[in-house]
Amino acid sequence: MNKQKVMVIITVCSGLLILMFLYRFKTKSISKNGIRTIAKVTGFDGGHKTSGPAVLYTYHVNGIRYRGSKYVEDVSTHKFSFYVVQYSSEKPSWSEILLNQPVTDTIAIKAAGFALDKKNSRFND
Repeated sequence: MNKQKVMVIITVCSGLLILMFLYRFKTKSISKNGIRTIAKVTGFDGGHKTSGPAVLYTYHVNGIRYRGSKYVEDVSTHKFSFYVVQYSSEKPSWSEILLNQPVTDTIAIKAAGFALDKKNSRFND
């Protein structure tokens, strides 16, 4: 192998290791410093050649709206629903939506920063 190929392989491997480290750091921060609130699923991404479908969601922390996404197999069942989300107190933009914990309590949904659209009887950001 020539030097250029070796350098490309080393660079790609280093990049993957850095991404794995950052992902691990992020998930550890969410689990160790996690605070829970409510998130609204706002849509979905159908996926691409290199990634699967994902639900897109928003949540509020101290009046600031954050966005997140999570890869799932069937996105259509979650659209416009509310779920518990856990985010890092150190970095609120790091979050994990808990799709196995739906929220239907309208008082809690309003307290989490979502307003009821009276025209459509749905909650909005």
